[in-house]
Amino acid sequence: MNIQNTKNKKNKRSNRSTNSKNTEFYIVYTVAFLLIACFLYLRFYLNGKSLVWSHDGVPQHLNSLAYYGRYLRGILYTIFVEHRFSIPMWDLHIGYGSDILTTLNYYVIGDPLTLLAVFCPSSKTEILYEFLIFLRIYLAGIAFSRYCFYHKNSRQATFMGCMIYIFAGWTIYAAMKHPYFSNPMIYLPLILMGIDKIYKKEKPYLFIWSVAVAGLSNFYFFYMLGIFMVLYAVFRYFEQFGVHSLKNVGKWLGVFAIYSVIAVLIAAVILLPVIFPVLGTDRFKAENYVPLFYDKVYYQKYLSCLIGENMIQWGVAGFSAVSMTGIFVLFAKKKKYRTLKTGFILINLFLLFPFAGHVLNGFSYVSNRWIWAYGMLMAYIFVKIYPELFNLSLKEKRTIFVFLMGYCVLALLPDAARTQRNLVAVLLLVLATFTVLSFGAVFTKRKNLMLMTGGFLIAGVLFNMYYQYSYEKDYLSEFSGQGEALDKLETGTDLAVLKTGDKSVYRYDQMGTHSYENSSMQTGTNGTSYYFSVASGDITNFFNEVDLNTPWDYHYENLDSRTILDRLAAVKYFVVKAGEEEYLPYGYDTLAAEAEKKDRLYRAYECKNALPIGYTYDSYIPEKKYAKMSTVEKQQALLQGVVLADSAVPETTPEFNDREVPYKLVTGSGCKEKDGKLIITKENAQAKLVFDGLDECETYLITEGVDYEALSPRELISDKKWNKMTLYEQKKVQYENSKWRYWKESQKAYIDVTGQFLDKTISIFTDKYNAYSGRSDFLCNTGYSEKGKKSITLTFENTGVYSYKDMKVVCQPMKNIESQTSRLGTESLKDVKIKNHELTGSISVSKDKVLVISLPYSKGFQAYVDGQKTELKQANTMYMALELTKGDHEIRITYYTPYLKTGLVLTCVGILCYICVVLVCKKRRGNKET
Repeated sequence: MNIQNTKNKKNKRSNRSTNSKNTEFYIVYTVAFLLIACFLYLRFYLNGKSLVWSHDGVPQHLNSLAYYGRYLRGILYTIFVEHRFSIPMWDLHIGYGSDILTTLNYYVIGDPLTLLAVFCPSSKTEILYEFLIFLRIYLAGIAFSRYCFYHKNSRQATFMGCMIYIFAGWTIYAAMKHPYFSNPMIYLPLILMGIDKIYKKEKPYLFIWSVAVAGLSNFYFFYMLGIFMVLYAVFRYFEQFGVHSLKNVGKWLGVFAIYSVIAVLIAAVILLPVIFPVLGTDRFKAENYVPLFYDKVYYQKYLSCLIGENMIQWGVAGFSAVSMTGIFVLFAKKKKYRTLKTGFILINLFLLFPFAGHVLNGFSYVSNRWIWAYGMLMAYIFVKIYPELFNLSLKEKRTIFVFLMGYCVLALLPDAARTQRNLVAVLLLVLATFTVLSFGAVFTKRKNLMLMTGGFLIAGVLFNMYYQYSYEKDYLSEFSGQGEALDKLETGTDLAVLKTGDKSVYRYDQMGTHSYENSSMQTGTNGTSYYFSVASGDITNFFNEVDLNTPWDYHYENLDSRTILDRLAAVKYFVVKAGEEEYLPYGYDTLAAEAEKKDRLYRAYECKNALPIGYTYDSYIPEKKYAKMSTVEKQQALLQGVVLADSAVPETTPEFNDREVPYKLVTGSGCKEKDGKLIITKENAQAKLVFDGLDECETYLITEGVDYEALSPRELISDKKWNKMTLYEQKKVQYENSKWRYWKESQKAYIDVTGQFLDKTISIFTDKYNAYSGRSDFLCNTGYSEKGKKSITLTFENTGVYSYKDMKVVCQPMKNIESQTSRLGTESLKDVKIKNHELTGSISVSKDKVLVISLPYSKGFQAYVDGQKTELKQANTMYMALELTKGDHEIRITYYTPYLKTGLVLTCVGILCYICVVLVCKKRRGNKET
């Protein structure tokens, strides 16, 4: 008994000592983190920049965080002030109306850290946004340190590993643009530590909850985490058990399967509703180009970019140069660290072959956004070999020297790799490696080697930061000014619409006025723009049917000023900048309000005959017949009959009055037509379509099957001109040709469409571009005019070959628009109110009709007519409809996120399973103690 008490006392003293040293470690880590983070932040602050990226940061990340804060406060208000429980699930202010959970999970909902938004006023969101960027990076270091300490690594080594891990290129570059890109860096070490605990037959709690929180936080990185989780479990199995029986393998597979399923079940309340919309998007289904190899320049810069500048396709490595010294030491130890060596080789193979980037990106476009996992491996390799730095043999030092020389030659031999950043990174690597090789000969104190190694490590980190945000790189120019980001979301467009004072339910559209999409989320207006990574597949399908002039399936700004589409979408106001009224669609001719923003005047024009949010048809068009119509016929048909699979109302045969007009193609300098293709050999070369347009029409340029292939510098020069060039001139072109990248250059192209009072753009995305969604047919509305148009000028911004299956000019008369619109709006939904996720209104119809509500169709909607549950049909591809009988009716439509109830049930099942696991673990522990 006395012996046992003595052991317990020793263990307690040991634990106190360990805790004390851990406390010292985290104090040092925190101070070091704050100093380096301050250095990084000052790069922004001293240049008057915020950490909000102008492109996605304003309309998506910051916008979502501000919205989420108000959303959470609204829920708490209903609970504690109104004493009721209500969670809004749908919002008309997001795009055409969107599910809140599925749209914002990718950005904020599910991430535990963003819950802090509930305490932050909207006006202070930018401060919280910046704080969360650094908090995530800080927590990633904490998670990494816990993994290192679990594996009995020293505090010195762990500290240096943390610096390598959290201040690599991924956080310096990617996490500044997309704050939540740091989240997987927090979860990965915890998940891997959880796997180790399971192998050691310790409690599986850490594994289950780490996987569950990762699943709740972001489905995109959860997929990648799952792949690395499996790879790590396999590596650790063979490291611990070697080649074993199938029975043992099956046992461990079963154990991990059970715990993984429990974790996924816990996350199902968010994960399940989010996954299904993602799988239905064109961006996910598009067949992107996946080459066998990257371009030559990628491999030329590959080695130097591991410790230097960024590679293409999100290959953002940029590890501190000292980490490469660790790799040299690792491979100098011939009979040790086989698992780490195998892992390093495998993960580099992932970076070398595009197919790996394709698989790890969800079988979508090629992207190496998984490189944060490489960062953990690099950091942990350094942690493991750190003790080896102090006892290298002469033979091992010679091997390291050979590795260093080989790396320097291979990394800097190609011209493309010898950039300033890469040269300095390699210089730091040489100094750090020679410092390690000098230990035991030039100096012998361990403390000196530790300080010098740590100094070179921090120098590498600071240099990478400095260069990434240097004036030469000009990365800072991509970020918003301090305090400006939220103000940008209060656009002049929205202010003009709000000044109308109109309290009814309607939408607005615009042309050329939006500084950012999604601004309606902040101002409470209802627009036609949208820019989030998860989009409704039905909206995309509708845009494909009418060939809307945008190549994106999740990013759209307007309806291209097309009168019919605006009427069908219940667009009551159209906003243009003062002096640009030529962009107004037909019928929007009454100035309703105007507002000034940053010295620009924005004007909102009203259509007196605009359709309300709910309008009625007395006939229908079968979907099969609608599918056979041309693009222009489809939009005309939608004003004459509702498109349904079947209906009780009579079928109609729509009448069409569009007219295709012949044109003559006149090519200018640098542009020639050949075999149905336009070959452009000079930037901004032009071609003109000359025709006799009709009066009082919208004139459309329709291009079908558009594709683009870039031309290399050599291909831009004819053989005749080439033969006349001097040898020097030819060599110069050949040099430029060697740096030219087909894969990169052929990603996208732009055609400016201009005419009298017109300037629009057709954007072409090829399957080599990461935003490619498969769209290749476009209808560009050149605008309405009382007098027939005579020409359209095409300006090709990019050199290359523009191919197309067909190109035509079509005139769409407006003379029937008003009568057709009036017919739909005569008997419409009145007293419409939309609150949270419920729409109510009343209607009176003189005969059996179909009520179309211009909200995007979703299985989450449920309709009640006069209190009776009624089938809600999908109509006109993207909207929804109710069949009504003659008489007066009260309409109520509610919304509940699809699969949320199922996900909630599964989450409850997962929690119950987890409780069972806890009880079993406690029982086993009790049995062992007994």
